[in-house]
Amino acid sequence: MRRLAVLLFFALVGVPTLASMGQAEPIRMTYEEYPPYSFTDIDGYPKGVSIDLMRHIASAAGREVVFQPNTNPAGMLDELRLGRADVTSLLALTPERLSAGLATRTLGSFEMRAFVRKSDQLYELDDLAGMDIGVVSGSFAVDGARQIPFTEMVEFASMDTQILPFLTGEIDVVVSGHNSFLRRLRMAEVDDHVRVLSQPLVSSPYGFLVAPGQEALRDELDAAIAASVDANLLRDLDKKWFGQSRTIWDNILVRWGLLIGAVLVAVILTLGYWFHYYRNKSNQLLRDRAGDQLLVEALDEVAAAIVIYDHNLRAVHWNHGFELIFPGMVAALKKGATMQQMIVKSYMDGTIENPYTDAQIVSLVDQVVEDLQRGRSEPRTVRTTDGRVFQARDVKLGPRHFASLRVDVTRLQEQQDLIAAQARSLEVVNEDLRTFSAIAAHDLKAPLFSLLNLIDFVAEDMQEAGIDLPDGVRSNWVEMERLSQRMMQLVQDLLVYSTTHSESHQAEVIEPSQRLHEVLELAGPRAGFEVIIEAGMPELQVNPIAFDMVMRNLIANAFQHHDRERGHLVLSAKTGPDAVTISVRDDGPGIPEEHRERIFAPFHRLSSSTEGSGLGLAFIKKTVESWGGTVQVSAAQPRGAVFEVSFPRPLAKGGAAPKQLVG
Repeated sequence: MRRLAVLLFFALVGVPTLASMGQAEPIRMTYEEYPPYSFTDIDGYPKGVSIDLMRHIASAAGREVVFQPNTNPAGMLDELRLGRADVTSLLALTPERLSAGLATRTLGSFEMRAFVRKSDQLYELDDLAGMDIGVVSGSFAVDGARQIPFTEMVEFASMDTQILPFLTGEIDVVVSGHNSFLRRLRMAEVDDHVRVLSQPLVSSPYGFLVAPGQEALRDELDAAIAASVDANLLRDLDKKWFGQSRTIWDNILVRWGLLIGAVLVAVILTLGYWFHYYRNKSNQLLRDRAGDQLLVEALDEVAAAIVIYDHNLRAVHWNHGFELIFPGMVAALKKGATMQQMIVKSYMDGTIENPYTDAQIVSLVDQVVEDLQRGRSEPRTVRTTDGRVFQARDVKLGPRHFASLRVDVTRLQEQQDLIAAQARSLEVVNEDLRTFSAIAAHDLKAPLFSLLNLIDFVAEDMQEAGIDLPDGVRSNWVEMERLSQRMMQLVQDLLVYSTTHSESHQAEVIEPSQRLHEVLELAGPRAGFEVIIEAGMPELQVNPIAFDMVMRNLIANAFQHHDRERGHLVLSAKTGPDAVTISVRDDGPGIPEEHRERIFAPFHRLSSSTEGSGLGLAFIKKTVESWGGTVQVSAAQPRGAVFEVSFPRPLAKGGAAPKQLVG
C-alpha cells in the first residue's frame, strides 16, 4: 500500500512513471566519515545509518543512489553548492546549514548529553558544576560543555580515547553525542558502569540536505519518507548501528543465580532489617560529618569565619578560622553568647569600624536578626579597625539552626580600589589627549583655511589674466585643490571627534520616527534611492543632538558608499529588555567580515579611493558608547550591510530607587 501511495504521488506531481524510473538519473549522495551515521568500511563500501536510510528512501522513490565520500560537513555543503552532489548524509539542520540547501522532513535529532559514572552521586546537570569534563576537540560537545558553569574542559582527539580516562576517574564527566558515545561504550562492554543524564545539553533536529534549486528532488524524497519511513524502521536502524545496552538477564547463569539468591536475600533481609537500618543511618551520619568537616576545612583555607547558632540563636559551634580571625571574641562564644550579643560586641569593642552610636548599633543588629528570622538575608561589607574587609552574611540553616559567615575579601577590595584609582588616572590622561587633539585640530584649521582661500584667489587671478594652464599642470592644480579640501575635512572631523565626550547627561526622551525624517533631509537624500523609515518606533532616552549626528552619519555613509545608481535604505527598530536597537539596512556592496571591527577605528578606510577622513564611524562608536550603547555591523541578505545602534530605554516614571543596605 505504501509503494502504491508513492507511485500515485509521483504520477500526480509529474514524476516519471515506473516504466521510466529505471532510466532516471541516480541520486548523488555525499557523506562524511562519521561512524556509525556514515562511513567507509575497510573494503571501501559506504555503510551506516544515513546510507541505509537513503537506500531505503531512494528505493521507495524508484531511484538509485551513488555515494561520494567526504571528510566533514563543510565539505559536503561545498559539494552541494558546486553542484557536484544532490544530497548530503544526515545533518543537524542548523540555520547556517539551511542557508546552503533544502531540508527534507526531520528524521530525528542529534542530542549532546552528559555521561557520568554510576558510582558517582550525580543525577542533574547542576551537579556537574566545577568538574573536569572530557570533550572531543572541535566537536559540538565543546558548545554543550560550555553550558555547565565553572568546569575545566579536557580535550581528546576522539571518542574512543575518552573512555579509559573517564572510567579511571581522570575526568569526571564526558559530554558527547548520545547515540555515538553510547555505541562505543557498548562495544567496550562498559555501558553498565555509566549513567546518561536525562537532560540534553544540546538538541538539534536532523534530516537530509538537498542541493539548492532541486525542489523537485526534495519533494520526491519527502513523499518517499512520508510513505515508507516510520518509527519501527528508525528503531530497527538504531538497534542495528547503535546496539543495545547489556542487562543482567543476558547471562543465563546470572538469571539462575538471581532466582536462587532472591530466596536467600529475603531471609537475610527479614532477619537483618533493623541491623542494616541503623547501620546505614550511622554510616550516613559519619559521611555527613566527614563532608561537613571537609567543607569547614576548605573555608578555613579561604579565610572564612563561621559560627553556627541553635534555634534560640545561641552559639553551638564555630570553625578554626573564626578563632584565627577574631581571637578576641572566642571567649564570648564559649559562654554561649547569642548572635545579637556577638554582633553588638564586634561593633562596640572596636573590632568592626562603624560610625554608629550604641543605640544605633543595637537597633541595627535587632533589624538584622529580625530579617534573618523572617527568611531575609542580605550580604553586607564590613571593615575591621585593623584595615581588613569582610563579606558578612547571616543565614538560616534548615528549621532549627542559623549561621554567621565572614569571608575575608581584603585583597579583592584592594584590587577594586586600585582599579578605581587607575580608572580615574586613565580618565585624566584621556582628557589630556582630547584637549591636545582639540587644540591641534583648531590650530591647524586656521592656516589650512587661509591656504584654501589662497588657492581660490590664485585661480581667480589666473582667470582674470587669461592664463591657461597646460593639461598636466591643470591636473596637478585640481589634485592640490582636492587634497586641500580633504585635509580641511580631516581637521574638522578630528575636531568633532576629539571634543566628543559623554553626552548621556543631557539625555531627553524623543520619538525617533519623525526625527529620522528630519535627519534624512539634512543627510541629503540621493536620487534614485528609496528610503523606508518604520513608523511608531519606541521612545528613546538620548541626547537629541548626538542622536541626529550618529544617524546622519550612518545614512550619509549608506548613500556615499553604494555602488549602484538605484538602491534601498530601511530604518527600523526593535525593543529588548534593557535597550532599543535601531537598524540601518542598505543593499550596497556590504563590508567584508575581516573589516567589520576595524572600520570603527579612527582614520580607517576600506580603500585609498574612499572619500572622507576615516573618522565618521569612529565618531559614531565614541558617541554611542558615551551614552552606554553599542554599535555593530553585520551582513544583509542577499547583499548590503546592517548597522545596529542600541539606545537606553526611558526610565519608568515614578520608579523607586533600589533599597541600599547599611552595616
